Amino acid sequence: MPSVAEKIDSLHDAVEALQAASTTPVKQRSVKVSVAVDAICRHAFEDGLDPASLQAIIKIVTRKTELDQTSLTNIIKNLYPAQRVPADVVIAVVSGLGQGKTKPSSPTQTLLVKWLITIYEVLEDATVLSRLYGVLFAMLDMISLRTPICYLLSLVTRRKHVRPFRIQQLLELSRGMSNEPALQGLLRIYKDYYPDIIVGSSGLSRGSFPPHPNPEWRTRLLAIQEASARRAEGRKGQHNGFRVLRLGSKRSKASIIPEVHTFYANESSVTLEEIDSVDDLVGKLDKIELPGQIISFLRDPLLQKYLSLNPSKTASTRIDLWLSACLEDEFEAAKQGATPSVSLSEILEGILSHTRYTKSILPVADAFLKAYLPFWDGLANDDAILNILAFLPIQSFQDVHSTYFASIEAAMVSQNPYAHQRLLTFYTSLMRHWTVLASSQASTPTPAPPSQITKHITDLINHVSTLSLSILSALPYHSNSPVISSLLSFYELLSVSSLPNIIPIVLPTPHLTYLLLTSPSLATLSRLCTILANYKNAFDTHPTPISAYYPVTTTNMFNGYLMDSCNLLWRSRALLTVDANALGIFCAPPVRESLQNYFTALDREYVLSSAFGLSHNALLAALSAAAWSALEEAEIQHQNLDANDVIRHKGPVLQRTLTVLGKEGGVEVTFKQYRVQVLKWLDARGCGGIKELMFATMTGLKDATA
Repeated sequence: MPSVAEKIDSLHDAVEALQAASTTPVKQRSVKVSVAVDAICRHAFEDGLDPASLQAIIKIVTRKTELDQTSLTNIIKNLYPAQRVPADVVIAVVSGLGQGKTKPSSPTQTLLVKWLITIYEVLEDATVLSRLYGVLFAMLDMISLRTPICYLLSLVTRRKHVRPFRIQQLLELSRGMSNEPALQGLLRIYKDYYPDIIVGSSGLSRGSFPPHPNPEWRTRLLAIQEASARRAEGRKGQHNGFRVLRLGSKRSKASIIPEVHTFYANESSVTLEEIDSVDDLVGKLDKIELPGQIISFLRDPLLQKYLSLNPSKTASTRIDLWLSACLEDEFEAAKQGATPSVSLSEILEGILSHTRYTKSILPVADAFLKAYLPFWDGLANDDAILNILAFLPIQSFQDVHSTYFASIEAAMVSQNPYAHQRLLTFYTSLMRHWTVLASSQASTPTPAPPSQITKHITDLINHVSTLSLSILSALPYHSNSPVISSLLSFYELLSVSSLPNIIPIVLPTPHLTYLLLTSPSLATLSRLCTILANYKNAFDTHPTPISAYYPVTTTNMFNGYLMDSCNLLWRSRALLTVDANALGIFCAPPVRESLQNYFTALDREYVLSSAFGLSHNALLAALSAAAWSALEEAEIQHQNLDANDVIRHKGPVLQRTLTVLGKEGGVEVTFKQYRVQVLKWLDARGCGGIKELMFATMTGLKDATA
């Protein structure tokens, strides 16, 4: 056993030391109990307690021991489970409650009940406390445990637990305790299932609701469990979506959207509050009573599932009436120039939650946005509004633009400094939704013929292309780099979304392509190359003949993109137009001639045609040099050369300099071998787009280097 001065590093050793200390009087211990307690708390806070350690510690703290109260308090307050809490741990905790010579002290029992409340949502078996309901209810006679036990029972109570004798006992306790808040809160849970119960006349106070766990404690617990789940290669959410969501008293009072409560239940009915699993929901789907305020569905996942699986005209009417009343007030306020209320933010967030779940916009919300957007300031609730509209169905782009997008663009550009990026991100989300809808409609009959769907999508793409080119032309580069990233995200999606006869291959315009190709950003260049490689693959896998689907001008334009990109980066023929379809990235002959004269004046061997290649490109030169150094060292070893005597290449690497290097005693490497090494070097460092494009375009390159 460690000496007094030693620090315990192992959790197993710390638990063993605590076990020994718990049965040994203070004066007879060879190890300070604080050493073991500190080690356990440290391990629990950093990594959480595994089930075996948690069970061993619970066994110690749930009985009377020689440990002091301070040590027990510190341990219980740091009982962070690394995984879901097993049922036997919960049973052990409950068995440690009550009166008896072997039971822990009252403060310890109170802490243990509060711990059960904090870990309620991470129980391995959600029904274990339900099975122990009678045991917990019987402990309400203990004054020291009554309040936390009421809070715990408020979380556990379901219809099957509500019995006449328990109602009678709670009413007697309530009258004797002068409307104690915790008892009143539990009684009102019972009233949800049996409305005829008479409860105290006082309203619900903050003490009527189970307290929230310490936010820092809760955050740490979730972080520990997520890390543990990742290590176990399986992540589990904290709310299973098949239980009514409870957010507590403070959030409920401040919210315009109420929590789910069924007020007119009877003994034969089933309420959503009773559901706690998918089997429960499926088995009782046709028997569930609608809650008192159906609008709770905007926030409650279980009610959303229920309404989707069991649609009701009554529920739809109630939802429309509630939303119409609230949104009408917000619309009238917007027409008068008033600031949007906090309630509108919450309603729009709720509508967005429902829209994401159903992938369609509520008709009443759609009607509100049509009327509201002309008065919108471009700033308030912009996230929610844009994310909702990203789920608009496929329709005429001219109509949808005049109805929604024209107002959005005008409002955002005039008020929001980040409007351009936000607009491109929005159009990307809309494009993603439309491509998903178009793909699903390709195999099913639809009201709109494929040609109309294709036209609607094409019009959207053309609008984004025009908008993007306008933005890039108007703004200096240092201020539009986020815009470029959003634009590239749009074309990355577009380049992999084509579907014959439904989603066409629509290329970016030449000016936009060449503007990005000459961008002073390596990330932009690499992403553009990936996009071009994706388009190349789309054409290669498209049904033939291509001319039956696309005009010759489209394929010639794309071949021009490929030719100019390869001339620029690979073939040392930058800005030339002598090759078929090459446009020389629109560099006018007088400009090219002036640039060539400038380069020649700097160095007779420095020519414009190779200035953008892998060795000389301002974005790639440093990485190319590093790639060459690694290749040179590898070849020295492979060719059995003396590292001290071998002639080193001084750079930049060219085909001619490599030939000279081999003759003068350096490594013998071909120019193609060097360039492939650079492509692989870039790929390994997150710039794989250039490699993808070269391998997709240069015939035989990929096979030759496999």
